[in-house]
Amino acid sequence: MASLNCPQCHHHLLKPIRSENVELDACVHCEGLWFDRNDLDKVVHNYDPNYPREGPIIESLGQKVGESQKHCPHCKNSLETYRFEKDSELKIDICHSCHGIWLDKEKLDQVKIFYEYPSAVEKIQRETTWGNWLFQLCLFVPVEFNTQPRRFPIITMILLVINGLLILPVITAQTPIDILYLWGLIPEKIGSLNWFVTLLTHQFIHSGWLHLIVNMYFLYILGDNVEDAMGRIMFPLFYLFCGLAAGMSHVGYELTLGHSASFPLVGSSGAISGVMAAYMYIFRKAKLTFMFVIFQRKISPVWYFGIWLALNVFFLMGDEEATWAAHIGGFAVGLLFSSIVYERILKTNPLIRCLNQDKSLN
Repeated sequence: MASLNCPQCHHHLLKPIRSENVELDACVHCEGLWFDRNDLDKVVHNYDPNYPREGPIIESLGQKVGESQKHCPHCKNSLETYRFEKDSELKIDICHSCHGIWLDKEKLDQVKIFYEYPSAVEKIQRETTWGNWLFQLCLFVPVEFNTQPRRFPIITMILLVINGLLILPVITAQTPIDILYLWGLIPEKIGSLNWFVTLLTHQFIHSGWLHLIVNMYFLYILGDNVEDAMGRIMFPLFYLFCGLAAGMSHVGYELTLGHSASFPLVGSSGAISGVMAAYMYIFRKAKLTFMFVIFQRKISPVWYFGIWLALNVFFLMGDEEATWAAHIGGFAVGLLFSSIVYERILKTNPLIRCLNQDKSLN
């Protein structure tokens, strides 16, 4: 097969690559993609089996924008620029002679999410209902409005099950406090072998049903999205790391400023605080309901968890026996970690990138 020149760069050659099991031609210099007849249809169909457009993409485009400065790598004819759909801002270049399509860098991702985007915005902008209001009034927890994860959140489900099972020894023991002292993190025992073990185990032991249910609810509504964004390998490591950081924050506080160094720290709230921070940083255009007395309002995660963090700092200064330092420590580490991996996440999640850039969702 003859070498093909890049329509964008002209003097660089296209290299064959595979995307969604379809062979394409790509320019390693400008990262544009050339699709031969019907290849873009195959890629989009592989990405979305429920793809609604009938017939080839090239036969049902939006308005013609004008002549392109690019030329077809096969027949050398000038390409023409069209809107991907009527009134769409996404533009593609096509060759009417050989039915090829040229997409500039990152436009393939835009094509893929073209059909996802309206439904994603609709999920975030849904109005609250009386059921949402009553649910939050009774349980004092927020209702989430966000996109659905792309994959089943298996790690989040495993964490929910483990935490649920490990409440059983606590509630069935004759003296539950013995379980908490055995598996909880006790600051004054720092340096001992058992202390290092409980840096991990304290994250999965809860003092009672209410403690468990509140923590698991936040893990359930936030964890699926964060797991989907980070991936099934990074997410559990992130979760445990935030829990360790939260435990260390609690120990540091109790050994310096607190007065409860002999009491055990238990619960997953430190790790979940890290998940909250990640959710706030990554899914900044999602919405959570906030209840003030009986008035419910949808606010961004930045505002919701900003208020939550401010309350933790306030209570830390006034309640020396609680675990506010663990919450703050887990949140801080979760925020730092998320800021480090954010660009990597956006590269593999173009829908999140586009939502976060949409100023109409503020």
